Amino acid sequence: MKTLKKNWKNHEFSRCYLFFGEETYLIREYEAALRKAILPDGAEMMNEDSFEEKRATAAAIMDAAETLPFLNDKRLVIVRNSAFFQKGGRKEEGEKLKAFLSNLPETVCLLFIEEKVEKNNALYKAVVKNGQAVEFKKQAEKDLGTWIKQRCKANGMQMSDGVLNLFLQTVDHDMENLDGELQKLIAYKGEKAEIRAEDIRAVCTVSLEARVFDLVKAVAEKHPERAVQIYRTLLSMKESPYMVLSLITRQFRLILETMLLTQNGLTQEQIAARLELREFAVKEYQRQSKRFPVAGWKQAVRDCLQADLDIKSGRAAEETAVELLIMKYAA
Repeated sequence: MKTLKKNWKNHEFSRCYLFFGEETYLIREYEAALRKAILPDGAEMMNEDSFEEKRATAAAIMDAAETLPFLNDKRLVIVRNSAFFQKGGRKEEGEKLKAFLSNLPETVCLLFIEEKVEKNNALYKAVVKNGQAVEFKKQAEKDLGTWIKQRCKANGMQMSDGVLNLFLQTVDHDMENLDGELQKLIAYKGEKAEIRAEDIRAVCTVSLEARVFDLVKAVAEKHPERAVQIYRTLLSMKESPYMVLSLITRQFRLILETMLLTQNGLTQEQIAARLELREFAVKEYQRQSKRFPVAGWKQAVRDCLQADLDIKSGRAAEETAVELLIMKYAA
């Protein structure tokens, strides 16, 4: 993925690409970069075709791909959410394109953009053979931190490591959301300023995960009133008790895994890399893990799974089951 933009800058293109994955922000960014590299200003209207979902038929795509570009070296054909790459999707249409990919004209660049992809799909294999399939995964926190600092620098802003940690603790890690929160901070601070902790508290929208992090912290520190207060605040914000339970389960599991890895002699840095966490989170989990022995945290995870089962089977009401779990481990 890192070499794509460099290749495009040198006018080196594959004849077909497949972009897929969870990080839609990056997919849009790379789609825009590819379009800009292939289609100079003024060439877009006559040299780009776009097909979405059921409009994306093999016949229409092949017809567009074989159309010569107008006053340009290449034509760009974009196919979005075709379902050609999924089981139970439009596999037959995709099969018609498989042989065609081996004979794509040099004058076309064919780009597939898909939400879901089966990697054992025949068309997927054809794209890999004749072009490039690029998966855009959720970014690790280390990479997000580098990206955030670059965005700040580009806007004449500064953010210390401590404030960056607070920012990542506070907001949802989806890159589109991070970008929106950064824009809010930049607008709030004005030109050439340092973003401080109080700015994040004043402007940024606190994510559900950050609130649950505080909830579990209150549980580990034996503050049942505080823990229940956070939980009830989440309910008043129309958050699903079941979603809160899933995040509590994740936090308990990470505390347990951090505890076990620490006992095995791994450093905070090594644990952060293994669990894809930032070191500040590992440090907090290590502190919280002292609340119970290993057997206690294992039981906490089991109780979370039992609460999940009780809710799904109708044996317990969502709100009550989660609150009882919180009270049990905060008391």
